[in-house]
Amino acid sequence: MVLTTGGVPVFHYSVTGQRKLDELLSGFLSAITSFATELGEKSVQALSFGGSEILYEQAGTNHLSILLVDTGGPVRLFRAVLKDLSRKFVQRFALHLNTDIHIEDIYRPFVQEVKRALDFYDRVHTNISSISPFAVPSVNLSALSLHMTSVNLLEEYHREFGSIGERLLENIDGKTTIRELSQTLGLEVNEIVEAIEYLAVWGVVKIMKKCPLLRESDTRFEVYLNIIGIPNKDFQILNKARPLCNGSRSIEEISERIGVTAERLCEVFDRLGNMVKYNLMDVISMTSSTVQ
Repeated sequence: MVLTTGGVPVFHYSVTGQRKLDELLSGFLSAITSFATELGEKSVQALSFGGSEILYEQAGTNHLSILLVDTGGPVRLFRAVLKDLSRKFVQRFALHLNTDIHIEDIYRPFVQEVKRALDFYDRVHTNISSISPFAVPSVNLSALSLHMTSVNLLEEYHREFGSIGERLLENIDGKTTIRELSQTLGLEVNEIVEAIEYLAVWGVVKIMKKCPLLRESDTRFEVYLNIIGIPNKDFQILNKARPLCNGSRSIEEISERIGVTAERLCEVFDRLGNMVKYNLMDVISMTSSTVQ
């Protein structure tokens, strides 16, 4: 919902189709914000009401953006979604927001933008919440540059994740897996995943599945295996995995198919060095690229 600081509703959308934020509540929320300002607080971040939570975001100078969510959800991510929608709303309707009279029909087309944002959030959350430590995060430099110049994303990100978030962003290189980042930075995997998911909602970070690509067995490949002296147990795993390593199946999928852990399969691939390549599949858009 978007409302004026005086409590006048400007825009409203509900995924259930039922209006849960009316004029009376709008006035109350506006009064809370004014009260917080008088106490020297920059703004109200959130209010909790039993099973619901209301998140606030200042939209321009004279408006508020509000998101009503279920208590217990990923609040950090909801805030990222709210901030993104608030910024886009102000950019799109700047001229109308500066007038004294607000006609809701003018803002109604923004419903499609809200639906698109929530759909994207759902896909990000679904894919990343089930992602494995062997996925590879990659920074979208153009998106990062855009957000750094248009909104203070990094300030919000650092406020949410502190030095952990800063160290993580500095070490994402599009090649290193979440597991390797965890080991390098001394962070828990779930800490890294939460920060990455936050950035992914903004489009700043993409999550890539590593899909191994192995050449068909030939004399050169067999000679190479003899040279590196691959142990018999590793050779058996390799033989089972090789037919599945066509660049479209992830490490996790292959390991599950042949009955070994992803960690064990990676150990075998590591022995092969440059003889194994990887397609990196974007788990959101399903585009791919190949790396050594």
